[in-house]
Amino acid sequence: MHIDPFLTQYWPFHVVNYLLAAVFWTLIGRSLMILFVRPDSPFFVMRFFRMITDPFMAVFRFMTPGFMHPALAPIYVAFWVFVIRIVFGLVMLRLGYAPHVTPPA
Repeated sequence: MHIDPFLTQYWPFHVVNYLLAAVFWTLIGRSLMILFVRPDSPFFVMRFFRMITDPFMAVFRFMTPGFMHPALAPIYVAFWVFVIRIVFGLVMLRLGYAPHVTPPA
């Protein structure tokens, strides 16, 4: 069985990138759910979003401005997770641990 070296050679990059993307989209989902459901709702989907995103919300709470409405906090944290994802990708690319695009010959 042939396994593509694109996945096996750069697996640390792919795993961390995937996890950061999942957290980013879960934060976006939480912010959209707040439009329809109370933030403290017992609805199972909202409980799932809170369970996944609350640790990240706690980490970035010190950076969140005090005047920001609580419903906008997940979007603010999602922005910083996106920035971390981009910086991580650029650092891994610079170190040679991320796949790069080679121009056609």
